[in-house]
Amino acid sequence: MKHSISKYLLFALLAFSLPGCSSVDDGRDGITPEYGDDVIRFAAPTIVMAAPEVGTRATLLNTVTENTTFGVFGYCVPYSPTEDKANWANGVTEWAGKKNFSHADVMYNQPIYYDGDKCVYRGHEADSDLPRHWYTQADAGADASKATINFEQFKYTFIAYHPYNQQGEGGFGIQPADATTRGVPKLSYTMPYSANTDRSRELDIEAVEDVMWAMKTDHLPGSGAVELEFQHVLTGLRLQVNNYNPEDDSGANTVTIHAITLEGDFYRSATIDFAPASPEMTVSDDRYSGTFHFLRDVAWEVPANSGKVVGSIPGKTDAGTAILLLPNADAKASDSAPNDPIPYLGANKTITVTYSYPDKGQQTKHVRNFSLGRIPEQGVCYTLNLNFVGNQLLLMFTADSIEYWEAGSDNDIIIN
Repeated sequence: MKHSISKYLLFALLAFSLPGCSSVDDGRDGITPEYGDDVIRFAAPTIVMAAPEVGTRATLLNTVTENTTFGVFGYCVPYSPTEDKANWANGVTEWAGKKNFSHADVMYNQPIYYDGDKCVYRGHEADSDLPRHWYTQADAGADASKATINFEQFKYTFIAYHPYNQQGEGGFGIQPADATTRGVPKLSYTMPYSANTDRSRELDIEAVEDVMWAMKTDHLPGSGAVELEFQHVLTGLRLQVNNYNPEDDSGANTVTIHAITLEGDFYRSATIDFAPASPEMTVSDDRYSGTFHFLRDVAWEVPANSGKVVGSIPGKTDAGTAILLLPNADAKASDSAPNDPIPYLGANKTITVTYSYPDKGQQTKHVRNFSLGRIPEQGVCYTLNLNFVGNQLLLMFTADSIEYWEAGSDNDIIIN
């Protein structure tokens, strides 16, 4: 189940002669003089940084926030085809021609930290926070056969991911497992929920961070700071309650929401393969099951002829509560249930709503095994609208970014 990754709504680390990445800032350009002028720099963003809005429980980032750390792998000089020996002459070769013989010779899972003003090298080992350098003749040695190599024409490739983690700590997994093993890299990501089939298990909405990757190929040392454009892996899903009943001075048509949950069997892991010309993501069929609680034991009122995003805070944010899910654009209908909705975000998805009208008892209704009506995109927050019309509850999906989605569609789901 593979699909090419081509769209992105992401943050860009743009290349300018601005503060770069180092472990020490001397007020000049982030690099102390003893490190020299051949340090590999990752430029700070040129956009204004903003923290996720208050009230959101999970966030698809569209800006780089301060205190963000991402991991970086760097490649330049491949091995010889027949032995694990540096082939310095092929440092000038483009990534497509040397990737099969490459290893992470420039940097391996190097943590890069954005402090709100600039990027700095940061590490968990004694020397891993030292800035990495572009190659020079001193690295290749004094061999006369290397004297004619133009190091300024060396082409470097960088692969990055967020959130950063050390190898074997969960979240992202890295192949090859060390810097010396040749092979085109793969990143695997696992959602922070254990695999099981218990849909009654409570799932922590806040456990998932936004997951992103970036790739910059064939960067020349003279091109300045490295540009990285990160692409989202996950899809956001939030809820909005709309009360389409007519206004009444008595308030009789106000609907009060007491609880909303989403349960189901959701995708748990994916692998991003950088061997193809356009990296491909494969979503595994292993699942985690459980229930997300959007609202629980509350009296959340939605007046007649109005709508509210679940989790929004008046005067502070209208972003609401979102959950982040792993989408599978290549999902297929089950052979045993070919008429069931295609499980793009998982199977057996059920929304349960407990609500009441004034002077009436609570009612609980279920939207079982619903369909999105379209293929979900990575990096898009999708809104599920729960529409109260008379005695009916209707389900409708829209997307928060019309750049990536056609108009919202009524999925012909009516719950009486």
